Amino acid sequence: MVEAQKVEALPTVEDILALSEDSPERAEKTYRMLSRLLAGLESADERHLSVRVLHKLAAALDGKSLPHLIVRAMPVPGLDRPIRLLLTPAVFSPEMWGQTFAEGLMKVPEQFDGTRVVELGTGSGWISLLLLFRTNVQEVVGLDINPVAVTMARLNAWLNGTREDGSVVLSQAGAPIVGAFRIIESDLLQAVIAERQDFDHVIGCIPQVLHPEGNSEAAEPRLSERELYDLSNYCFEQGILEDRFGLPLIARALEQAQVCLKRGGKVTLILGGRPGPEAIASMFVRRGYEPEILWSRRITQADDTDLKSLVKLEQAHGIKFHFFMSRNSRESLSAETAVRMLQAGHDVYHDLLVYRASTAFEKAAFGFVSNLHRMSLDSLRKELDFSRMTEEQMSFLDRLSQELLRSRTIPYPHERSDLSLRKRLSKFLRIYCQLPVEADEMFVAPERSELLSMVVNMVAKQSCSVLLSESLREVYGRLGQDLFVDTVWCNDDLSEILELDDVLAPSVVVLAPRQFVRPSPIVLSALFDHARKHPDTYYVIDDSANFEIGSQLDANMMIRLAGQMELPENVVLLYGLIKNVVAPDLELSFILNAPPSWIEGFDVASELTYSRIPYPSQLYYEWLFDDLLSFPFPVETIDSNYGNRKNAEPARAEFLEAASDPVFAPKPVDVDDPELIRLDYGEFEHPVPDLLVRGIIKGFVEPQSDYLPEVLRYRIASYMAATRETMILPDRVVLSQGVFPLFGAFLKAVSKKLGRSPRVLLPGGSYGPLYPMIAYHGARVLPLASEPEQGFLLDVEKLRSLEQKPDVLWLTQPNNPSGLFFESSRVAAIIDWCVENQVYLLADEIFFLLSDHRLGAWTPPSLSFGSHLSSSEAARYIFVTDGLSKAFAAGGLRCGFLVCPDAAFADLVQSHLKAPPAVLLRAWDNLYSAFLDEAPHGMIDVAEAHREVSKYLLGARKTLSTNRDRLLSLLRRHGLDDGIDTPYRGGLFLLARLADRRSELAESKKLLINQDDWSRTPSWARLCFSLPEARFEEALHRLEEFLG
Repeated sequence: MVEAQKVEALPTVEDILALSEDSPERAEKTYRMLSRLLAGLESADERHLSVRVLHKLAAALDGKSLPHLIVRAMPVPGLDRPIRLLLTPAVFSPEMWGQTFAEGLMKVPEQFDGTRVVELGTGSGWISLLLLFRTNVQEVVGLDINPVAVTMARLNAWLNGTREDGSVVLSQAGAPIVGAFRIIESDLLQAVIAERQDFDHVIGCIPQVLHPEGNSEAAEPRLSERELYDLSNYCFEQGILEDRFGLPLIARALEQAQVCLKRGGKVTLILGGRPGPEAIASMFVRRGYEPEILWSRRITQADDTDLKSLVKLEQAHGIKFHFFMSRNSRESLSAETAVRMLQAGHDVYHDLLVYRASTAFEKAAFGFVSNLHRMSLDSLRKELDFSRMTEEQMSFLDRLSQELLRSRTIPYPHERSDLSLRKRLSKFLRIYCQLPVEADEMFVAPERSELLSMVVNMVAKQSCSVLLSESLREVYGRLGQDLFVDTVWCNDDLSEILELDDVLAPSVVVLAPRQFVRPSPIVLSALFDHARKHPDTYYVIDDSANFEIGSQLDANMMIRLAGQMELPENVVLLYGLIKNVVAPDLELSFILNAPPSWIEGFDVASELTYSRIPYPSQLYYEWLFDDLLSFPFPVETIDSNYGNRKNAEPARAEFLEAASDPVFAPKPVDVDDPELIRLDYGEFEHPVPDLLVRGIIKGFVEPQSDYLPEVLRYRIASYMAATRETMILPDRVVLSQGVFPLFGAFLKAVSKKLGRSPRVLLPGGSYGPLYPMIAYHGARVLPLASEPEQGFLLDVEKLRSLEQKPDVLWLTQPNNPSGLFFESSRVAAIIDWCVENQVYLLADEIFFLLSDHRLGAWTPPSLSFGSHLSSSEAARYIFVTDGLSKAFAAGGLRCGFLVCPDAAFADLVQSHLKAPPAVLLRAWDNLYSAFLDEAPHGMIDVAEAHREVSKYLLGARKTLSTNRDRLLSLLRRHGLDDGIDTPYRGGLFLLARLADRRSELAESKKLLINQDDWSRTPSWARLCFSLPEARFEEALHRLEEFLG
């Protein structure tokens, strides 16, 4: 038989009073007895007796001052009886801070009518009780980190909420005090946030002097009365800007308050004015608050507060705290002088200020803060300055964080941009511009310079002339050198542009005449008539400067008029979205009235140049359009002649050659079929690291800086040192929006170096789009057969027997499509051959970090061609690309880099490229900070960031290795694998002997794989296995059924 657990008897008044004798255990015994009394009050069986004991105890303590327990009566204006408080030495007794706070709160008592209030640092609970007795507050939740204070506040709720006969006392609002006042132990607001409670008002009186011992571990509460008292008297550094003013705890409370405030909610805090009004106001404003001072008093500095920490802060940061020699002083003293005054026996004074604050841009700010909390990114708040943010920024951050909360991925958009954006854009044009354009007729590109380049690359042969308005020089100034066309610049007068067109007969005219600022049908008719007389010339109207994403009746008149008039088939309208207030360099562009064949041509050209638009840019413009499309009624029909039916065949030979490549051959099934699982698509569909999420958010908050590209180059140098064990100078780094733009710029730079088109050696078994990409940029591919027995890896012996010397050898490491690594000995042999024969080597190592996890914590640096970048001889020929898209699953960010042999070559390549937008550079910077030896500032813990990245990559590699092993095992059972037993594998793909069954597999099982001529691997098809778990399991199941 189990013995019943012994229940401790309810303490008597005499038991509690007897503890006044001094002993080491007195505080602990007092706390235990009072806790037992509280348990009795909260028990229905013992409540009646416990209430009597509590009231007798209070009566017995009246007029006494025992060392371990007192009762204090607090008279309150407007109440016919005082609030009575049981207090121990571990809990603050009400003094001038509390009284001043009460005065500030009671200045506007009606603000609490019907509200739920939470009090930080409730202590004895008297402020909360005051609200219940003097206002119509509905409920108050008191929070305190001090467990003794929590017990005492609960006892005081019972003492003031009951009478000795057990009857209840009601609040002014008519609710029982004991039920309307709940007290919880909590570090600031953490407990109520964890319970997802929300409030109308957060109030509090919390510490703002740093603890003399300097850190929270050194002052861990051990239930001694002095240390518990210090919990309420001091705070600890939080690693934020406000540390230097002794305000870290209050700053953190302000951040937490926005997670649990209701719409219209307010914060009221009492603060010592010692940091000065500017520092205090800045603390509020940095967190998105609009503060006001409700009440103030000047009081004597308490002698139980150690001010040495403030003196240290003054000395460390060159700041000044504000104390006063008298109650009437106008000029302040420093903390150092105040300490000297106190040591000399003189009083000093400081101000008490009651601040009330509400949140600016409240709906968006609360949403954003809540999303950060739900993503466990609260710590990011210390790095964000809300005072720099506009309402548009805050609204977008709310939307962005919602999207990241829903799916912490940054996927590639569609080549034309995702249908979601094109639908919004076409709907905007229909409603606000009366242009009947459909989403499937639209193509959205990044910058308009990219879009125009694609147009010119299709319709203008090399050495043809392009006539441009002078006002567009800054936008299209590189067009001639990038595309090998003859650019002629004209002024911005329409009549003279057309006259020059007659004289020069260019292939393309790009115009932005001043007459189009306020276009008229007469002016447009003149241009259209001229265009009809020159059907072999294309006229591109760049009306970007006049495009508005808005609802003004006089906005976008060019598009409105174009919809009413009959547009010639050789006139197109090009628009760059350049009026972006949140992130000015996040530009997108689109084209109107393009021939249908152009849209298909853009699909090809985009794949071979910039690849995709940035995902954050797409989200931003979707948000902008949503704001305008949420309320108008749909437009049923539009009377318009809009629509281009011209059969415009591309003219440039390089484009035609690239477009005819097997890479762009039609798929055997509809790729938009929702049941189709694409194993032909090598993207890493995986959540991105938290460091990158934090960086994206910071990029939209922080002011843009011209130094970011240079900072990024230093980060990349650190990244290469950490991952390739090679030292490079930052000036050898080229930055780009993705890796594919780097490829084109590299080929143009080599062409300039050589004075002719380069010859590029591309072995069979290379990444499919490389073949047409090289042709698109005017270079010549030299094919080299590779063998399936070697996994289609380049055979060094074949290099030695080449009949024609190439200018460039192009490789991927690990190999794409096989996923096999060149082992370190073969890497060295290939480099030796390149040095001996003076051949440039471009090594695409975008998948390098995604090796099989059994190779170690990191991919061995010796496998990297980049590990030889420090060699004085080999480095003259080596180029290495890498970026964020694969290893960190951030394809939608479009961030890639190229390391060149020297600064001069890097400058030449960079001259053909724009660096990524500042928002994306900041995200990149935040992630690559994990590879620094030490932080350049105190806002990032480099060691912790490196641990996060290491853990992330190891987890990703394990996931991919498991998928690879399972797929290889299935293929091996059917004799369809490559038969190579090696751990030196990586990437997201492998080769299988399935090419001859590709169509059958797609049609019967809706599994799409690459064809063999895509990668020049006869009979062997590439399969990608980097799918989300459920999709991968389904794909494996379908393949097993098919093979079975």
